[in-house]
Amino acid sequence: MDTISSITQTRNAPPPFLFRCFKALKRHHVRGAHRMLLVWQRMQGDCLVLYPLSPSVNIAVPINRMENAWELQDILAYERDLIRTCCAALTPFRDVRVFDCGADIGLFTALLCARCDRIGRVVAFEPNSRVEQVLRHNLAQFPCPEVHMAAVSNFIGRGRLLAPAYDLGDHARFLVRAEEGIPVMTVDSLELFGGDVLLKIDVEGEELEVLQGATETIRRAAHCVLTLEAHPQVCRRTGVLPNPCLDYLSSLRRFRFTIAETGRQVEPNDQILDPARVLNVVAVSE
Repeated sequence: MDTISSITQTRNAPPPFLFRCFKALKRHHVRGAHRMLLVWQRMQGDCLVLYPLSPSVNIAVPINRMENAWELQDILAYERDLIRTCCAALTPFRDVRVFDCGADIGLFTALLCARCDRIGRVVAFEPNSRVEQVLRHNLAQFPCPEVHMAAVSNFIGRGRLLAPAYDLGDHARFLVRAEEGIPVMTVDSLELFGGDVLLKIDVEGEELEVLQGATETIRRAAHCVLTLEAHPQVCRRTGVLPNPCLDYLSSLRRFRFTIAETGRQVEPNDQILDPARVLNVVAVSE
């Protein structure tokens, strides 16, 4: 059964009973629950569940994939502070073009569109071909969807995705240049300049390079909102703090920077990284 057929056939089906049992055991910190869930996923094969996010928006989730082993409550809690902060920032704008850099299955865009009526176009970048069909299906319900199965950086060429020692999952893989491999492109190469823009950037240490490759998109936008992840493990691996990204943005135009999880406004030279948790910086042009 192909992925799209699976999505259609699971349109109104709840998650399987065993999946819900193992998730409940894991929530209650029962020893061995995580391993039982892994075994179930390996035995299950393709398993897609369609979750409603609003009367008009849903999200297809491959729950057999560890990175997406979600129930509806997990999805509704996903990046809640970041989504709320982005929706508030977009309130004065209209017909916003969303660039989702590191889209995975499209959950960020789906949650944003479910809670915000300002989105006019969606452009997604995702280098992992294993989620392509699900991503395309999830974005097809939004205005003018455009999917690029490529990594994003400050060059056009090829690269490889490597997994860090601390996390072997797909979500933690980072880009390195290579003569062969996955396509790599820049946001500016699309030449979608002007209008109101939101760039969500979740690229595991390649944030500054993505910004450099989106320079004209940022400069020429009427209004610009950006999200940047401040991940302590990624910063330890790369040796790069979030501050150079804020410095670079400030060199392009005036921005107001806010930590989504705390509401604290920061300046490019402030201490931003929290060694105990992942934070998201939201930049709004002034």
